[in-house]
Order: sequence, then C-alpha cells, then structure tokens
Amino acid sequence: MIKKTILLCTVLLLNTSVNAQRSKGKLLLKIDETPVYLSEFVDLFRKNKELTSTIYDKESVENDFELFVDYKLKLLEAKELKMDTTSAYKKEVSKYREQLALPYMTDDKYIDSLTLQAFERSKKEIRASHILIRVGGKSQDTLKAYQKISEIREEILNGADFEVSAKKYSEDPSAQSNGGDLNYFSVFRMVFPFEDAAFETQKGKVSEVFRTQFGYHILKVVDVRDSNGKIEVAHIMNRDTSEKGKNALEKVYAEIQKGTDFGILAKKYSDDKRSSVDGGKLPKFSMGAMPPPFDAVSFSLSEEKLYSRPFQTQYGWHIVKFIQRFPIGDFASSKETLKRKVQSDARSRNLANPVTERLKKEYKIAVNNEVIKSIASKKMDTLDLWILKVQDEVFNQSDFTVYAAKRVNQKPLDIFEDFVDSKILAYYKDHLENSNKEFKNIFEEYKNGLLLFDLMKEKIWDVAEKDTLGLQRFYNLNFEKYKSQDSVSAIVVSAKNPKILKEVKSYLLKKNTTDSIRNYLENRKDVLVKIGDFEKTAAIFPKKTTFVPNTIETYKEKEYTTLVKVLKVEKGVLPLFLEVKGKVSNDFQEDIKNKWLKSLREKHKIKVYKARLRTAKKLLNS
Repeated sequence: MIKKTILLCTVLLLNTSVNAQRSKGKLLLKIDETPVYLSEFVDLFRKNKELTSTIYDKESVENDFELFVDYKLKLLEAKELKMDTTSAYKKEVSKYREQLALPYMTDDKYIDSLTLQAFERSKKEIRASHILIRVGGKSQDTLKAYQKISEIREEILNGADFEVSAKKYSEDPSAQSNGGDLNYFSVFRMVFPFEDAAFETQKGKVSEVFRTQFGYHILKVVDVRDSNGKIEVAHIMNRDTSEKGKNALEKVYAEIQKGTDFGILAKKYSDDKRSSVDGGKLPKFSMGAMPPPFDAVSFSLSEEKLYSRPFQTQYGWHIVKFIQRFPIGDFASSKETLKRKVQSDARSRNLANPVTERLKKEYKIAVNNEVIKSIASKKMDTLDLWILKVQDEVFNQSDFTVYAAKRVNQKPLDIFEDFVDSKILAYYKDHLENSNKEFKNIFEEYKNGLLLFDLMKEKIWDVAEKDTLGLQRFYNLNFEKYKSQDSVSAIVVSAKNPKILKEVKSYLLKKNTTDSIRNYLENRKDVLVKIGDFEKTAAIFPKKTTFVPNTIETYKEKEYTTLVKVLKVEKGVLPLFLEVKGKVSNDFQEDIKNKWLKSLREKHKIKVYKARLRTAKKLLNS
C-alpha cells in the first residue's frame, strides 16, 4: 500500500492531460508510431517546477526528459499487456472515480462562497478553550454525553470558571495541563465543525453545544486578532530538556551574538538532523502549527530582532532565526489554493447541494405525466412505460418503483422529485468527463497511476520478492556497499581564541574521567563542545581531521580553532545479509527496474526531434 501511495503521488506530479487535444502541437518525439508533443512535456515539467521550486539547468532538463520517456514507455507497455482491461483494475478505477467525483457534485457558486468564507477567516486568528465529552457507540451514550456537556455549559453560563471546568470535566487529556486552551489557530487548522463554532462565537462568549467526530464540545473564544500569516525560520535544537541542554545552547547563542554563521552552527550543533543539513531551515508555518511556545517565539521575531534566546518546548531547547514573513495575500492570489482545500475539506460536503437546479436548466428533461397520473390513481397496468428522460437516458416506471421501495414510510408521489434529482445527478456524474475538463484530467492521472502500480508490481516488485537466489547473488556482488561507516568516539571543542584551547588541551592531557571532562567543558562559557560517538563524515569534524585513537590535534577553521580528542575508532563492519536485507532488496529492485527500462528502450523505436528538445529547454528556463 505504501508503494502504491508513493507511486500515485509521483504520477500526479509527473502526469498531465495525456489525452488532451495536441494534434496542432509540435512533435517532441515518437515511440514507434505514437506521437508525443512538445506541449505535453513542457506543461508537465513546468507544473513540476512550480510544485518543487526547481531551478532548471541543462542537466536537469535532460534528466527530466529521460524520466518522461521512461514514463511513456511504461504506460505503453501496460496497455500492450492489457492491464487496463482486468476486472481488478476496473474495480479500483471505479472506486477512485466515486471519490474523485464528490467535490464536483457541489455547485460552483457554493464552492466559491465557501472559498471566500475561508479567505475571510484566514485573515483572523482565534484563541479558544474547549471542553470535550467523548461519545460511545450506542445511542444511550450519545444522549448521556449531550446531557452532560449541556449541564457543564449551564454551570459555566451561571458563573463557573471555564478553565476549572475543563480540568474537571473535559475528556481531552491535554485539558489537565492547559485547561482546555488550544492557543491561536485559523482556518483549516481544526476539523470544520470546530472551526465553524469558533468563528461563529463572539469573543468572550461560550458556544452552543456542537459535535465533531471526537464527541460533543463547547468552546469559549478567548481572543480574536489579525492573522500573522506564515513565517519561515531556521532553528538549532538540543534534545536535552535539562539545564545542560540549555547551557549548551547558551554557548551557541553567544557565538551567534559574536557574528558566527547560524547555518554552520546548526549543521554542527543542532540535534534536529532533518533540518540541520539545510542550516536549520524549516518549512514555513502558521500560528498553531508548531508546539508551543515555538510558534509564538518565531512570530515575535523580525528583521530587526533576528534571533531568539534559547527557549524550551516539550522536545528540547531551541534557538530560532527569522528568515521571512508571508502575510495573507489578496483573494485573487489565494483563491485557487483555498478552493482546492475547500473541495477536499468536510465543509464542501456539509451544505445542501443546489447543482440539480442548474442542471435542470441545462439538460433536456421530460416527464411522462400520464404515468404520473396512473401512479397517483394506483392504476398501473405496466411497469415498462417510460417515466423520465434525462438527455439521452430513459428511465421506466419500474426504475421509479425500485427507488420508491426504499422509502417505505413515504408515498411514491411525495418522493418523485427526489427521484428526478437523483437521476439528474447520476447522469451528470456518469458523464463528468464530457462536461468538466479538470475532472477528466485528474481522473486520467489516477487511472495511469493505478496502471503503473500494477505494471511495476508485476515486472519489478514481485520479481524481486520471489527471486531469493538473485537477491543473495546481488548482495554477494555488492557487499562492500553495505559496510557501515567508521565510528569515532571523540571530544570536539571549538573556540575563537586559540589560547583558550591550550588550557583545554592541558586539562584533557591529564588522566581525568569522561564525566569530569564533560563537567569541566560544559561549565566553560568560552568554548563550544560536542562529546559522543560520530561518523567520520560528521560535520562536527574539521575537514583534515586525523582519526588516531588517544590523540589530541588542533585545527584552524576560518574564524574558529577546533580541538579534537579521539578516544576510540571503530572500523565499519560488514553486516550479515539478514541485517541489511531491506536495503539490499530495495537496491535489487532498482537494479531490476533499470535493466527492465533498458529492455523497453531496446524494444521500441524512439525518435527524438532534437530541435524541439532544445526549444523545451529554452521554454523551461524562460
């Protein structure tokens, strides 16, 4: 399932309107006699560039073009193998189509109104506290939960303190520590019913009882303020939540104050390895998206106040550097992004659907009034007479009888309008590809993604999984690749003043214990320290470090001098096959895939129009 998700996401990034009318476009290449047009490749990778902020150069366009050719070859192979005709494929495609069609079954005017509402809400941030009473699976549980939350609300309206009540009654575990306080949040940060209640409740007031998938809630709006938008920051983190962690970051902060590059310090001293490689840089985020007080501290920074002092979250100690603010844009620039969120959000499925009224004006619809009269008089001689026509589709009286049978407590004529609406919507859904180009393109992307998943499973993943002898042989041929890196146990001390390191070296040459050395170094305010086990390639080591056990060497690095005491070096070991089987399997699959793709290229005649490829490069770099 993970493979399928990854592959589908890749196809959605790399796919485009494959079946769009390109007859008037310029040919980029031919696979056998199948034409592929320049516009498809350019549109495809412009889209990819927008999503990934890729800066195209000659080499990247060449790489993208090769990926594009591989993609077309795989798709062609899947269709030649008739994988798009299997019952399993058709069933899954049908299921995806049902899901994809849902957002399109709501009238555009309603979506636009919800999009505008989301934009207006994005301008504000609400601080709210809540009380939750969870709901069990039985109706009696639902009633008890509702009665309980209603009684709590009455107590608060009669003067009880909301925070005290939250700690006393709320079934949200965090209420014991935060009194129900959820801090600031804006649109899309909470499930829609919760967001709706928060934005519809005045500051200082308590909401009516409302329900989400978690249970029944009441909330109190503590504050409303203008949105801070989003912010981009970098951070240096020490996972030690004790005073030692704080002291270590205080030293780093002192170096920042002296003008040392934040990115270099992040690479060497931050425990957040995902961000440290990029100088501590984090993806931009809005208020409420990070654990407190990380977001509040970050939003307090600016170009004038560039760095925070060390502060603590539940995950450790941090120093944050301001990079850039992203204020709320205008509606025009935000509309498409907000619209996509609205269409995939619960809010677009919670309102009445007026789409049938629009379709009734657009479609040719006819009703057989004589049959309607016979239904009313209960004189139905036959069930074969037509009762409704929607465009070119005809529904008989028997269709209505089946529909009405499901409404046992209602009279047939009372539900005739529902029957008409349901058939109009059904026709619309069945013919969405003809009326909505966006749906058609997205559906094509899903179909191709599923098709490629089946192909890769048959030709790559299943082959690799079943060929145990081939896997072992691959490992035997490539075993050096899986050898672990040498490990170095070391003490690394950096200072701007080389004289300080002479004192440190003198101390380290004495026969002190590791604990006493650690205490000595951590208590010195004029040095930066890292003690532990590292890979030889770790950024903490100067480039020309010599890794000889029981030695102390000093290295000059730009503005710093670094002392390295190597305690122990452990050579990388060759693991047993079973210990690295997962990685070997992945590499084996990649090897099978590359050989298979090579065979596809040999199987088909590929003609590339090089002048058009040069045009593509110019267009992608413009």
